[in-house]
Amino acid sequence: MRYQVWYMRPEFFGKGITGSAVPNPANLSATHVHLKDIEAEGIPAAYQAMQGEVWSPNGEARELIQSKGLQHTSMSVGDVIIDDVGNVHVVATVGFKGIGGFRA
Repeated sequence: MRYQVWYMRPEFFGKGITGSAVPNPANLSATHVHLKDIEAEGIPAAYQAMQGEVWSPNGEARELIQSKGLQHTSMSVGDVIIDDVGNVHVVATVGFKGIGGFRA
């Protein structure tokens, strides 16, 4: 399956990583940046593929991360995965939480 990977903007990071705020899927770009699209065999596999030691073991992602105004390489609590039918999932403390459908 194909997934969109959205990382938290630095100004949202503190709220997102603690779970004290949930992004609005209808206005995701207010709190998150579309980082890239990936292929994976399910959401857990997409999460694993976005860990720094997997996709950027030697700093390969540094330029992309910086060009998007982001500061973290590994997918974290508060980051978002959108599946190929538009369902939005936020990374939770344990697992993932569906938060609705995506509207660009």
